[in-house]
Amino acid sequence: MISLLRYQAAIGLRSHRWIFPLIAYVALVAAGGAGTAAPLSQALGWSDAMLVPVVAFGTRSMLTAEPEAARACVSAAAGPARSQVAALLTALGGGVVLAAAGACAAVLTSESVVAAPLGIAGKIHVTAAHPAILLAGLATAGVCLAVGSAIGALFNPPLLRTPGIAILATLAAAIAGVASDVSPAGAALRHPAAAPDLAQWPGPVPAAAALGLLALAWTASALAAARRG
Repeated sequence: MISLLRYQAAIGLRSHRWIFPLIAYVALVAAGGAGTAAPLSQALGWSDAMLVPVVAFGTRSMLTAEPEAARACVSAAAGPARSQVAALLTALGGGVVLAAAGACAAVLTSESVVAAPLGIAGKIHVTAAHPAILLAGLATAGVCLAVGSAIGALFNPPLLRTPGIAILATLAAAIAGVASDVSPAGAALRHPAAAPDLAQWPGPVPAAAALGLLALAWTASALAAARRG
């Protein structure tokens, strides 16, 4: 599996399909932070929410990056299901990198850090004073990563092979995944906190639902790849 992950990562990097998700995430996070600085929990919530569409389309990019001839060779050598899971894991790993970068951006541009005394020491002190808020934001990011990856797996090859339908379905599902309270990501993003200035944890139900959805989507995608192979 490690060899497959390295191969999929090389395919993704050499095909330059990571550029669009990266630019999209940077633009969306920057758009959310434009204007006045927001509280840390709000800044983290926005960067977490933008992971859903970006990871969904990043997953699509990974699932469609490999040439058909190369995919056939890899499937024959390692099995189509394992190859499919490796592509999904690679896309999810890229999403984790984006989530970490988004969290750092949220911390550095949040209201409390911007208002801190000048100097690195003052900013580090202010950031360290809110560990629960940061951890809660990272937990919500995990839910959004799972939902985005599940959407990308369900609405793209090999389950949906027509490019136009797959792109539109991925976009619609990503929007619903953020906007709807039925979605684990939407429920996690709007899970009530004890107070506006306290940590906003995603809640156990959205987290469990996100993991279940991820497992279901990956299983369906791997089985479809095995049937196609």
